[in-house]
Amino acid sequence: MASERSSQRRSDDGRRAQLIEAATRVIGREGVAAATTRRIAAEAGVPHGLVHYWFTGKDELLEEVVQGMLRQLEAATGAPSVRPELDAAADFAQRFRSAFEVIEGDDQGRHIALFELTTWSLRSPEYRNVARAQYAAYRATAESVTGPWLADHGIELPASPQVFAQFVAALFDGVNLAWLADPDGINPQVIFDFVGTMLAHYAQDTKIPAPADTP
Repeated sequence: MASERSSQRRSDDGRRAQLIEAATRVIGREGVAAATTRRIAAEAGVPHGLVHYWFTGKDELLEEVVQGMLRQLEAATGAPSVRPELDAAADFAQRFRSAFEVIEGDDQGRHIALFELTTWSLRSPEYRNVARAQYAAYRATAESVTGPWLADHGIELPASPQVFAQFVAALFDGVNLAWLADPDGINPQVIFDFVGTMLAHYAQDTKIPAPADTP
């Protein structure tokens, strides 16, 4: 919910982006509560007054942090490596393994911060749309992955592709949070293998057989 003042100052010398990145680092290391405008300015190495020059306050800055992290996640997972020679189950697992490798290889604090920022937006009625936009982006990313999978393997499910994308987005989000909480107790690869096999078997079992030749 960027203010008119800040939106008119998009053409800057990089200070706005510098402050957003500094806020992301502070939140990733220390959490939302620690991300005061003074702490963020110190992290960025700029005078405190610059934060209030570029942003109306902490809430607007945190919203920009959410949007920036979402753009990075979408860019990283929007085009997973695909191996069409794989069967349906293995292909499903491969697509989601590629997406999850982004999280595994990144700073865990950044992804913990994303969950924390979600709860922050839900607790702020005027910024609740941030959480909605966040999960809309997750669904769109899931649809960009599941759509080709369904098409490549000729799979038709009883739910619409959009509902299937909702299921997969919720699955991925839940696996992400569970892995962050207990990495030794959660194996994302096994989960994606299981779900891919289950869906592939379901699709195979429900295929309508071709009509027999008439004598």
